[in-house]
Amino acid sequence: MLAAAGAAAVSPEPNKRCLGIDVGGANIKLAHVDGWSFSQPFAMWRQWENLASTLAPLICQCPDFDVVALTMTGELADCFATRADGVAMILEQVTRIIPSPLVQVYSVDGKWRSPAQAAREPWMAAASNWHALATWASRFLVSEHGIVVDIGSTTIDLIPIRKSGVATQSRTDSQRLLRGELLYTGVERSNIAGVVRSVPLFGKRCPVMNEQFATTRDAYLWLGKLPEEPEDRNTADSKPATVDGARYRLARVVGEDGSTLTDSDVTAIAQAIFDKQVATLRKGIERVVARQVRLERASKPTCLILSGHGGFLIDSSILDGGDFSQPVSLLESIGPELSRCSPAYAVATLASESIHTSDEKTSAS
Repeated sequence: MLAAAGAAAVSPEPNKRCLGIDVGGANIKLAHVDGWSFSQPFAMWRQWENLASTLAPLICQCPDFDVVALTMTGELADCFATRADGVAMILEQVTRIIPSPLVQVYSVDGKWRSPAQAAREPWMAAASNWHALATWASRFLVSEHGIVVDIGSTTIDLIPIRKSGVATQSRTDSQRLLRGELLYTGVERSNIAGVVRSVPLFGKRCPVMNEQFATTRDAYLWLGKLPEEPEDRNTADSKPATVDGARYRLARVVGEDGSTLTDSDVTAIAQAIFDKQVATLRKGIERVVARQVRLERASKPTCLILSGHGGFLIDSSILDGGDFSQPVSLLESIGPELSRCSPAYAVATLASESIHTSDEKTSAS
């Protein structure tokens, strides 16, 4: 079982009320230092001009705040010619509804920038949410060093950390991909053809169709690892995210339909997808561990900190020959809703503590 971190590890009482906003390419996530959080799908590549109008009602729902801590990954969406354009647009949209002086932008060097500074240095603000999460999560370490595993709808982050913070020189997505610290596979949006080449069917291995007929979410809906959301039609066929809908979507990847396959046929397909993602994750962790041991010249990390909403993948990795004797589940520590929005909660907490420290220094001088 994954152990929950003790309550003492939670951040100190904030001096200012901070709201964290994580603007991704597929989701917007908000979290307040008081523990409120909210996540909403947002297709940046289609709706980028509606970011401000989408954020506004969400912000109206949240508790009162004095400061907004902003982080992002949505600048990579292909609606933007460059990531600098994406950073500028996100900053412009956010400051339409929140006065610029109230906004602090988290950067991959661990520093805060104003919106104007972030627009001038877009590579510092771009793809920064993983760094914020790892910096904050390092407080949960129960050994000298470890790895943060954040499993989301689209990607998996594998971030080496030590007690002093982030333990990688990576700053950009491409650097993280090259070092194996970013796996572009997730538990909801990944195309089945990008996960497996073939699946069991009628006693044989059947190649899957390289078409967006189904996603990993369908596999986990069918296996009961993700909940049904009948009102959500953000699926491959724009039909409800239900178990029955998943049946028909999964059947299409092998040229069948939901009426021609038995339950056991569909289960075999979904299980093959699950097994492949578990194997990919296990291999990724092993690669990051090996690199960390080599660079740190230290013993093998034993603390693994789990974040996100795909914990069922890492549970299997640990039980199947894993070496992590000191795992920590943020899902158990801060709850499932905050864990799903953990980068937003991380920047909110870091900003609150940064302001708290600055105010203490000012008072002392």
